[in-house]
Amino acid sequence: MEFSLVFSTSALFFLISALYVFWKTSSSSGQPQRLPPAPPGWPIIGHIHLLSDMPHHVLADLAMTMRAPLLRLQLGTVRAVVISKPDLARAALTANDAALASRPHLLGGQFLAFDCSDVTFSKAGPYHRMTRRLLVSELLSSRRVAAYHRIRANEVRHLLGHLARSTAASAPAVVDLSVCFVNLANDVLFRVAFGRGFPHAKAAKLGAVFAEANELFAGFTFGDYFPELEPVVSTVTGLRRRLRTCLADLCEFCDDIIDELISGKREHITGDGDDDFLGALLRLQKSPDIEVPLTDDNIKALVLDVFVAGADTSLAALEWVMTELLRHPRILSKAHDEVRRVIGCRGRVDEPDLRDLHYLRAIIKETFRLHPVIPFLVPRESVAPCTLGGYDIPTKTRVFINTYAMGRDPEVWEKPLEFQPERFESDGGEIDLIDPDFRVLPFGGGRRGCPGYVFALATLQFSLASLLYHFDWALPPGMRAEDVNLDEIFGLSTRKKEPLLVVVSKSEGHEFIGGENYET
Repeated sequence: MEFSLVFSTSALFFLISALYVFWKTSSSSGQPQRLPPAPPGWPIIGHIHLLSDMPHHVLADLAMTMRAPLLRLQLGTVRAVVISKPDLARAALTANDAALASRPHLLGGQFLAFDCSDVTFSKAGPYHRMTRRLLVSELLSSRRVAAYHRIRANEVRHLLGHLARSTAASAPAVVDLSVCFVNLANDVLFRVAFGRGFPHAKAAKLGAVFAEANELFAGFTFGDYFPELEPVVSTVTGLRRRLRTCLADLCEFCDDIIDELISGKREHITGDGDDDFLGALLRLQKSPDIEVPLTDDNIKALVLDVFVAGADTSLAALEWVMTELLRHPRILSKAHDEVRRVIGCRGRVDEPDLRDLHYLRAIIKETFRLHPVIPFLVPRESVAPCTLGGYDIPTKTRVFINTYAMGRDPEVWEKPLEFQPERFESDGGEIDLIDPDFRVLPFGGGRRGCPGYVFALATLQFSLASLLYHFDWALPPGMRAEDVNLDEIFGLSTRKKEPLLVVVSKSEGHEFIGGENYET
């Protein structure tokens, strides 16, 4: 009885508080005269009831039904708009880039990115500019990415060796490509960031931790809709418990791996610009010319940024490309033919070959269109009023760009639900994976666009070309294309829900010849 009274009183207090906050945010004076259209909402929660485990699906359907390429939502006390058309995405990421340059202070970033001190979630300002510039110059510049070719090649060769051993008896073997891609993505990033291999003994636990962080980072949690009442809302919904558990697991990762590396590297910083990413961060931390102080927690946030964002998006892209190839044998055969024609009898893929693999680039771009790894670009927040599509966007409006909706829009694409890489072929010319018309946005755009796109594309293309050159691929016995489960796990990046099981066999005349290291 006493518990019921306390709970009822608390619930009544929460309800009254929520009503007050909602009234205050919804009835302020000076509202813009022209706001985007909105669906009917409910008191207090606004449009939260319209969301689901797959908000990009629901909001794409809603935008189509309402014929509203710019859709206004009231998510609790948060004003939001959803963009579902390329022309509006272009306007948001170019003409209005400065007004939409900041990020909302999301719970995932507060807890899991050490108070939003990574590049992805930090607000616009001197700290963000400094850390983004550092990330690009020390890890992701074109020069650095080219210099990583040996790391990419060696880690891909390890994967090829594993697959070759799986088919050692000259018989096809069923392998879990999802696990292979997880290991590949982590191995490449660990080598680049830390100069050492990924600790595979911790792979299972780290995979679960990063998957949980990926979901919590997405920005579609109840506490993010009521920031003024977040402690109460997050406690009632159990979100804070999840965040604290995930934070503890991430800190354990930091303590076990990053702290060990930090303590070892602080004594051996070269200062010659050839450090790995962690070494570069430590070198900058000690520099008297640093613009904004860089704490150890900031360094951990930046390193985790690389793994939670970088590894998951890379493996998700690999999964979706191979999934669609296996579902479309004609396209798979055409991709095999192109790669083997370009490489010939040389016996291995070299990175200069990638520029001649036009059809493979079309396959990658078509996969980005149909299965965007980041279906909702990380939300932005307006720091000044602006106009989109003739509508007024007030300050502190959360802006979502639904790349999933853009990629399946029948007004933009012919037969949008069909996988047709040929739609991007242009008389043998170069296929730009960064779409100039903003129809396909795998890496966002503007000043908050993904700084790692050059690195991601280099790894993705080289890995796929190598897999297609050395091995033949098929679905498991008895499985048809329509049997392949395309269900997703929604998060900051969106992966296949079920692991990708495939039959791999040696390709006669293109067999992988062992050897652990790639030499130029």
